[in-house]
Amino acid sequence: MTVPLIACHSCGRCVLEEGIFYAIEAALDSGGESPSRDFLVSLNRKKKTQDLLVDILMRLEDFASTGTLAVPRELNHLKDELWEIKAGSVRLPFYYNNQGTCGHIRVTHGFLKASQKTPLKEIDRGLAIIREDSKQ
Repeated sequence: MTVPLIACHSCGRCVLEEGIFYAIEAALDSGGESPSRDFLVSLNRKKKTQDLLVDILMRLEDFASTGTLAVPRELNHLKDELWEIKAGSVRLPFYYNNQGTCGHIRVTHGFLKASQKTPLKEIDRGLAIIREDSKQ
């Protein structure tokens, strides 16, 4: 399975999944890069993490097409407007984008979780990307 690399025709962000409930896009940081897309591509490069990529892409497909995931097993609120999609050790922080017509959900970045609690640096990174993405 590969990472979708289709660009939104309106905003240019990478569309990760599109369903009847949500369009899920990769948020942009201050440099115009997409940390979430880059993270997913990195999972595809290593044989041992390709199964993780399949799991997370299946969650994105389910979320986009049904509008929900099992809470707290697959979906979790982190802080303020930041949430995360969970699949095994993979975490994709995201926020609900209520501005404009593009991407109802924007994924900020991704990481492999190694401990019980989400590291504060990952929460702070997600919140910073939300601020940066909202300006673009």
